[in-house]
Amino acid sequence: MRITDNVYVLSGSYFGAVGNRDTLGDVYGIRTADGIILIDCGNPDTGIAMVKETLAYYRINDSITHLIVTHAHHDHCGSARVIQEAGALVIVGAEDERQCIGGGLVDQKTPFELSHAFPTFIPDITVADDCEKSFAGLNIKFYKTPGHTPGSMSVFINIDGKKILFTGDALQPAGGQLDSVSFGWQGDVGFSRESVVSSMMKLMDVDIDIILPGHGKVCLKNGNDMIRFAAQTAFLTMR
Repeated sequence: MRITDNVYVLSGSYFGAVGNRDTLGDVYGIRTADGIILIDCGNPDTGIAMVKETLAYYRINDSITHLIVTHAHHDHCGSARVIQEAGALVIVGAEDERQCIGGGLVDQKTPFELSHAFPTFIPDITVADDCEKSFAGLNIKFYKTPGHTPGSMSVFINIDGKKILFTGDALQPAGGQLDSVSFGWQGDVGFSRESVVSSMMKLMDVDIDIILPGHGKVCLKNGNDMIRFAAQTAFLTMR
């Protein structure tokens, strides 16, 4: 799926993967003059395989230069190691670094954790605070939006005349008319309802056209309205 001239959906539920954990977790690609910046990368092996297949469909032969991981869960960073070994720089929220190094196995090693483990990797860059960085000539703003995981990040770009926010699992538009919202799985050991509320309130200050989540439905217009709705919902249900 092509969102704008240079932003693509490359993998995940939009490719018929609903309920299939082998490919679950939506992956986005941003085409720059230097190559492709990925937002998340899907599950081990199957995630990057689908990314490559979709890039080939669009006849894009550019290399992947950067991978931005919105949070350290297997369906969003499972292919990070193989992408890093191919030469890409990997960027992760600082609070999720330990999870990446442990391959998803940090404290408990429960049956659930074991079934959702991923190849270990050490991030090249960690983001500790809200900031703006330039990669491949593209200015990217990082907003720390913890709650789903301690290191969850939302990523903002202004490209092709559109202000786009990638939210990972921090915010997932849902419903037949985008009339509901989800804040993702709440089983992570670092999940915080209070942080979900704070994160949604923070995003209300960002001017947004399009919201591209890690699961759920894309919001292609009126992004500010969706954020306000999400903040209201979080305030009423997560406190």
